[in-house]
Amino acid sequence: MSRKSILILGLIMGISTFARGGYRDLKEAYDSYGPSVYLQDQFRPPPERIEPVAIDREFARTKKRIEAIKNRWQTSLEVEEDEMMFFRPDSRLLSSLSAAGKDMDAASNALSRTYTLKTLEVLTLLRNPGIKAAENRFRGTVESFTQVAELDEILRQYSAFTEQTMIGVGPMKGKEPMVIKFPFPGILSLKGEIVNQEVSVDRQRLEAVRRDAVTSVRKAYWNLVYMIKATRITAEMVELLHYLEMAASSRYEAGKTSYQDVIKVRINRKTLEEDLITLKEQKRNLEARIREIVNLPAGVKLGQPKTVSPLQKVPSLKPLYKMAKQRRQELRQLRARVGKMERMIEMAETMVLPPYTLKFSFYEDEAVTMVGSQAQRSTFAVTTEASRGAGLPKMPWYGSEDAYLRETRQKLSALKDELRKAEVLTNTLVRNAWFELDRAKRETSLYYDEVVKLSRSALDVSSRGYESGNVTFADVIDSYTIWLKANLALERNRSDLGIALAVLEQVVGISPVTRSKER
Repeated sequence: MSRKSILILGLIMGISTFARGGYRDLKEAYDSYGPSVYLQDQFRPPPERIEPVAIDREFARTKKRIEAIKNRWQTSLEVEEDEMMFFRPDSRLLSSLSAAGKDMDAASNALSRTYTLKTLEVLTLLRNPGIKAAENRFRGTVESFTQVAELDEILRQYSAFTEQTMIGVGPMKGKEPMVIKFPFPGILSLKGEIVNQEVSVDRQRLEAVRRDAVTSVRKAYWNLVYMIKATRITAEMVELLHYLEMAASSRYEAGKTSYQDVIKVRINRKTLEEDLITLKEQKRNLEARIREIVNLPAGVKLGQPKTVSPLQKVPSLKPLYKMAKQRRQELRQLRARVGKMERMIEMAETMVLPPYTLKFSFYEDEAVTMVGSQAQRSTFAVTTEASRGAGLPKMPWYGSEDAYLRETRQKLSALKDELRKAEVLTNTLVRNAWFELDRAKRETSLYYDEVVKLSRSALDVSSRGYESGNVTFADVIDSYTIWLKANLALERNRSDLGIALAVLEQVVGISPVTRSKER
């Protein structure tokens, strides 16, 4: 190659390098270009003209509805408000004992003299630590309503003031993506419903705690009534045996009977005296149980429980099945769990499955960042795959086979089966509780109307016959034993009647019969 050709080739390469360098500098200057500070000041609006980002009306209405639901749940703790409560005490009695909820002295004074079962029930609702713990857990769950819209609100604020604030030519401008303003078909509402069902679960759990606490104090009350009456009957029997022992000693001294009769009477009397001590100690145990339920210290002395008349009429069995199915707290809790899981599945399907739109109108205001050399992505799709059309997902129904949804659907099916099992079990529990109530009522009537009266007549006749020598000692002791057992059985059946009623109310979930009047 000649020197001339080499010179020409070098000149061409130099010009090309210079041209490429000049174009690169020109492109960098073009890309980094911005208006002057003076020009920016001319187009920058005054501070007072910057309009705040408006809160979407539907979003605000949904938040308002959620707040209203929260307020209703909070007011449901008031015992007069909730119609589905297990036990609703008398408002006047509740008002008179309201100070006893926090004042231990007021609670002690209410039980220091003769007290009623209704007083114990109200004090249990006001002072029981288990109920207070359940109420605090319920209040904590209610606060979940506040968290429902917080994530959406944070995303809205972030979108309006941070992520979507575009700095460049012209005034600053913010925007909200359509997918945040209008979630289909209302994710925020579904979140609120999910929390509502969760709160309903805790509300029924709280009501179950109240129910069990009231039932426990009712059982303790009726057992305490029995112990007091059994103590009185046993003490009376000890006195009768004391007189019988004196009669046996007189007959022995007169040579009309053997000393063995005196020994047998004395043995029976000593045994009953020991039973009397046991009954008194059991009475103290039941008083301690009552103090535990109403949260009183061990040093508080309780008065005497006021006796209530037995139940006048046993309720019909058939209506109790329907009532228990509607009212029982465990069933309502399971139904709330089913409702929560159904809404969780609906929300998951809404977020996973494609919505009923092709999204042709969802183009967002990104004019600055979607054009020019600084564009982050193309304004419209630049390629179209054969497996989809414009705006359609690659696999339109992939969410219907999502593993999480399959798992949740199976759990929902299992929960519904558990609900059906609980409903069948409730029928059995109602039947058993009603049987115990009916049996206690029948046996109470039997012993009150006939057995106790007959045993007393037999005792009087045998005592006079023994003194005159016409009745053997064995018959006398037998008549005394029958009288004691009959009277104890009557009082036991009366207390069992109250206990069976309390258990039936516990199973049904609400008082099925009208309370008897106190005497």
